[in-house]
Amino acid sequence: MKLFGKHSQSEAYAKELASLLVRQPVIMRRTEGYWFIAIGARYLITTDTWRLIGAKSIITTSDDDGHQFGLPAPVDAEAKANEALADKRTAAVEMDVRTGDCTLRFEEALSLQILTMSSGYETWQLYREGEFFGAVGNEGLR
Repeated sequence: MKLFGKHSQSEAYAKELASLLVRQPVIMRRTEGYWFIAIGARYLITTDTWRLIGAKSIITTSDDDGHQFGLPAPVDAEAKANEALADKRTAAVEMDVRTGDCTLRFEEALSLQILTMSSGYETWQLYREGEFFGAVGNEGLR
């Protein structure tokens, strides 16, 4: 598999990558400045922007973390996300080859969207067993 290539190759890479990430558990972990999204034992996505959507509304987002919003305590997006994702496995993975946005779909209309929010920077990176495996920025997956 060629990691970096022309945009026209992004679609084939996205399909291959999606097949590797299906039927995997997902665990979210917040670090200083980034989020780690562990997909199974082999894959890790680092990002700063994501949102978890339930059947009726957004459950939590990376931007909610630490904000109080008039609640008794600040939002702990890591805990909320991991609670919603507990005992679930990816049912499908979809990637928008134009933007590089990645959606991990689960049962019960639950989905985790990893969003590309820059036209110039790689806003999420994928690692397989600790080694760089791909990145997403303007014009999609590379």
